[in-house]
Amino acid sequence: MILFKNVNVKYEKDKYAIKDFSLHINEGEFVFIVGKTGAGKSTILKLLTRELKPNSGTIRVFKHNLDSIKNSKLPYYRRKLGIVFQNFRLLNDRSVFDNVAFAQEIIGVSSFKIKKRVIKVLNLVGLRNKYKKFPRELSGGEQQKVAIARAIINKPDILLADEPTGNLDEVSTNEIIDLLLHVNEMGTTVVVITHDLHLVSRLNKRVIRINDGNIISDTIGLDEELTEYINVN
Repeated sequence: MILFKNVNVKYEKDKYAIKDFSLHINEGEFVFIVGKTGAGKSTILKLLTRELKPNSGTIRVFKHNLDSIKNSKLPYYRRKLGIVFQNFRLLNDRSVFDNVAFAQEIIGVSSFKIKKRVIKVLNLVGLRNKYKKFPRELSGGEQQKVAIARAIINKPDILLADEPTGNLDEVSTNEIIDLLLHVNEMGTTVVVITHDLHLVSRLNKRVIRINDGNIISDTIGLDEELTEYINVN
């Protein structure tokens, strides 16, 4: 489903964001991509959303070659993606209902279908009773749930979550992770980009660790070095 083959991205003449990067993620997987700030995590996300093109190499998602996809086909490709950001990116002048509905409005879904689908997805994330609220009236965890609802309402094949629990307390973090696991169980491939090793250690999922734009480990659960680091800290 997701294939990177010998991908290179340069930001400066001799400085690589990622170098000779190869990765394969299968349909239906739940994958963590971990690494320190500057390791290349954000570059991978931008390549997957096609905000950024590689200098060389091949990126294939579904049947699309992202290194050569035409701009006219990008909207159709991006409809297959759901994206959750650390800072939520909600529309502050719109209600919870309207924030989630917006993802359907931009692809031309009828008002009747939008209402049914929004209520259904708000039920899923546990916020149906707050559909009239505005983002400023919600907790951080609730705002992130709205962001997830907006990301999944179009039934994406892949959900990309960029530091989805970065600003949340432990209770909200657990709720968001449970929600992401549920989305994965429904058949969506989930890729979580994070530097929070304590979060990753809670789940026995595939963990791809990167540093200086290269994969240094690809394991189920944390590798020995990170497990030792967690135990000490």
